[in-house]
Amino acid sequence: MAGRREQEAQQRLRRQQLTDELAAFQRDTILALQDAVGDLWALSADAYNRALASKAATGEWPPPERTEWPTLNVVSARITALRARVLDEELRSLVRELQTSIWSAVEVSDWREQPARMQVARDPMNRMQDRVHLLLQELFRQVGD
Repeated sequence: MAGRREQEAQQRLRRQQLTDELAAFQRDTILALQDAVGDLWALSADAYNRALASKAATGEWPPPERTEWPTLNVVSARITALRARVLDEELRSLVRELQTSIWSAVEVSDWREQPARMQVARDPMNRMQDRVHLLLQELFRQVGD
């Protein structure tokens, strides 16, 4: 009788350990994903700000930069990999939508288009941040359970 109770207690402990490991993995992944999306956003904004400074200095918009694309591609690939590790489908979908919106702003043929395209990206960015907040609350609550 005592052996069975001990075995059941060990199984409960192992299940709890697995649950804790999964929660920690998801938290770490979500936080890294949030940082990577912020990096992609910042790189896009930086490129636009350089174009805006060039326009202020010369009076004309420069052609869109393609020199930033290797860095943008690396960050975007990191986002895609992290997104694949997230179990929450809603967050995965929001990140995909946001990534597409940011790339739409990066791939402009005329810098004058970029502010409007980044404005479109604000909604999925805000929804993604809200979803991250809710998921992190849930995951941190699991630690206390």
